[in-house]
Amino acid sequence: MNVAQCSMPSNCAFSRELTKFYYWDSFEARLSRTELNMPEIYLGILAHLPWWVSWLLVVRTKIVSMFGIKGPTRAQLNNIKIKAKYAVGEKMALFTLYSQDENEIVAGGDDKHLEFRVSVLRVNNGDASKVVLTTVVNPHNFFGKAYLFFIVPFHKFGVKALMSNAVAEGRI
Repeated sequence: MNVAQCSMPSNCAFSRELTKFYYWDSFEARLSRTELNMPEIYLGILAHLPWWVSWLLVVRTKIVSMFGIKGPTRAQLNNIKIKAKYAVGEKMALFTLYSQDENEIVAGGDDKHLEFRVSVLRVNNGDASKVVLTTVVNPHNFFGKAYLFFIVPFHKFGVKALMSNAVAEGRI
């Protein structure tokens, strides 16, 4: 299975509060390395950015910094640290870790224009296992909504690319 947009799984951390989010999406991919733990799956997807994703993030940071919005620097993107263990509140790849268990990691970030969370969830369906990456966003103001309007197409393309690369390179 390639990466495909999907419904949010019912056991996703966000599924019970779906109506509270302004925007959400979910993408799934087959998990061929079922022996991996959740930090390995999460990092297999989110700690290996293609050069063009890094470039887009640097450009985005330069543009939004004029409005007082944070974003990753080139140095941060080029020096993502991978550790064996993470505690809630620490950076895990580019995002802050909010929760983790044996099947799901929730991470994200807050800024003055919006807050976002990402769930990386392992789903076992009998013989097949898959990973579902869900993003939820709540803008705080008009700028957050405008930003989201322009960024969503890049976000969707980027998530599909990150997950596709992780599958193709055998990281998940």
